[in-house]
Amino acid sequence: MPRPASYSRLQILLHWLVVILIVVAFLLSDQMDDWEDLPADAALPFHGILGLTVFFLMLARLALRLFRGAPPPPEADPAWQKRVAEASHWALYALAIATPWSGGFAFYLRWEEAADVHELLKTLLLLTAAAHTAAALYHQFILKDGLLGRMGLERR
Repeated sequence: MPRPASYSRLQILLHWLVVILIVVAFLLSDQMDDWEDLPADAALPFHGILGLTVFFLMLARLALRLFRGAPPPPEADPAWQKRVAEASHWALYALAIATPWSGGFAFYLRWEEAADVHELLKTLLLLTAAAHTAAALYHQFILKDGLLGRMGLERR
């Protein structure tokens, strides 16, 4: 399948929406230990709803990625860097789907092992997202190749 020159508006919108939801879910999860004073039906389900939303938005992103494709990496990137970028993108998709999935098992089925898996996946997702962000900033400010423009952030 030929690769598109840029991401579609829908792909860009879903990307940033998922980023925002994951950040909010992470910030909320950091505070969940303090939620014990709140009624159970008031606090934890909100985190779960965020996770469920991320899960379904990521399935939509995955479908778009599979059927529409993604732009190729910059030509100037070395082959190893292109392979790492491709692998990290697929890892982000897998982790952003598996993390809320495991959280759902932990919360709705009260499955303790799933909670442990959820914590591990959350950490891996955040580390992979941090590496992804660092790579994007490297392209933007060190290489100055305008890579962020493909995600709706034009270089000025």
